[in-house]
Amino acid sequence: MLNRRSLLLLALGTTVALPTPAPASASVADRTSGITGVSVTRRESLGTFGGTPYERLAGTVSGSVSGDEPVAGFDTVAGDGVHAYTSGFEVIRPVGEDARGSIVVEAENRGTPLMLRDFNGFDVPGGAPQDVSYTSGMGSGFLFDGTRSYARVQWQTGYSPGVPAAAQGVGQVIVRDFGRLLREGRLGDADSPLGSYRYLLLVGLSQAAWFVTSFVAEGFNDARGQVFQGAYAQDGVGNQLAINAVAAADGEPQTAYVRPDGVPLTPRQVLRRPRTDPVFVDVAAYTDYYRLRASISRQAYAVTGYHRYDWPAAHRPTLTQAQADSAFAQGCNSGEVIPLNAIDNRPYSRAMLVALERRVGVGGPAPMPPERLFTAGAKPADPALLNGLPGREVSVPQVDGDGFPLGGVRFPAADLPLGSPAPPALTPVSTANSAATCGNSGGWQPFTGDDLRGRYGSLDRYLAAYDTLATRLVTQRLLLEADRRTLLEQAAAEWSKAPAQS
Repeated sequence: MLNRRSLLLLALGTTVALPTPAPASASVADRTSGITGVSVTRRESLGTFGGTPYERLAGTVSGSVSGDEPVAGFDTVAGDGVHAYTSGFEVIRPVGEDARGSIVVEAENRGTPLMLRDFNGFDVPGGAPQDVSYTSGMGSGFLFDGTRSYARVQWQTGYSPGVPAAAQGVGQVIVRDFGRLLREGRLGDADSPLGSYRYLLLVGLSQAAWFVTSFVAEGFNDARGQVFQGAYAQDGVGNQLAINAVAAADGEPQTAYVRPDGVPLTPRQVLRRPRTDPVFVDVAAYTDYYRLRASISRQAYAVTGYHRYDWPAAHRPTLTQAQADSAFAQGCNSGEVIPLNAIDNRPYSRAMLVALERRVGVGGPAPMPPERLFTAGAKPADPALLNGLPGREVSVPQVDGDGFPLGGVRFPAADLPLGSPAPPALTPVSTANSAATCGNSGGWQPFTGDDLRGRYGSLDRYLAAYDTLATRLVTQRLLLEADRRTLLEQAAAEWSKAPAQS
């Protein structure tokens, strides 16, 4: 097990020499760390996607974690040097081994698969994976193209029964060994009922993106070789969870959230193991510069395999009306109810996933699109909008006359705006605790119908210009052709909502 000093160095992004394993036949970790059982308690047909029938397997995995793992607090929960666990999982896959190529493994966000929701565009029911049934359908079916599979496994204390509060790095080991099981397709001396997959991608949104960042930065992508070839952290921006190395470094209780004054990692601190590091895609929303200090993680040079994209949507653009009402009732924007920036980032998430798949070799290798970064270096006019960091220079993007950030992935909704993103983030802009999330949302000042006609002439002319920009993004592989029409329909609907006058 890593000592306290080694975990401190790891948390600070300094290379730490992990314990040198003995030969495979004698290694304690090889004998005792790993998934030892899979109990499939639900097996359901989900219909046909991409011309291929799909099925869903859900249940629990059981396994053990060795004391040789770099898990802070392990000695307090496993007196005999081994911790046994069970954890819920699900796998959605094509029927038939020959059809399976890649699998997207999602790190849950507080027990909920938010990326499954966003990729497919449907409301995912809550609850443990083995208790959930998708009776209302799977949305657009984007994730299920006839070859792609999807999976998740519980990793967080309070959701996984196998992750103790005092040693939450156990959840990182569970995700690693679940990935290894999917990679190797073997359970002991037998074939795994979950199958094997050539390409594995680990994805996460917001808090789960911080899990992805921590997982890679702390070296968990190594299990006798690379586990995940690709990693996608949406709204990650270098933030780490205080569940393992960070907690060991500061001596505070472990928690599956960022520390209020946690310093985001740079690309070089995330990717430090060329042999096993995945291709890493990091996405920053506009509001992430105000609340999550997104400028910090890119104040240093990138490294090979790390790709950053900034986009002009909010961290949380898809609030329901009830969620928005609750946020204002709890004091966001001093309780003043205003329209929220609802620019849809989900089509761009789907394009990012496909680009990452191509980068690791799915469907033929292709380079990632060039990075797209905001032009940073500005300070907000209102200091209350910036979640500063003691001893660090935190900045926000420079903006155009409508308040949109300069640079980044140029959404048509930003180049041809129907309103202004003001304020850019709701106050209080804070990471004081997991409930302080006002700054994930931004305000919106819609233009009037007269404003729109003065700018663009007519809806038809507007949509023609919008389509030109969307088509350009398709050629740049920052948008899928299938989503071009979706965005045009959204733009027309938003135009129709413009108030007659201010």
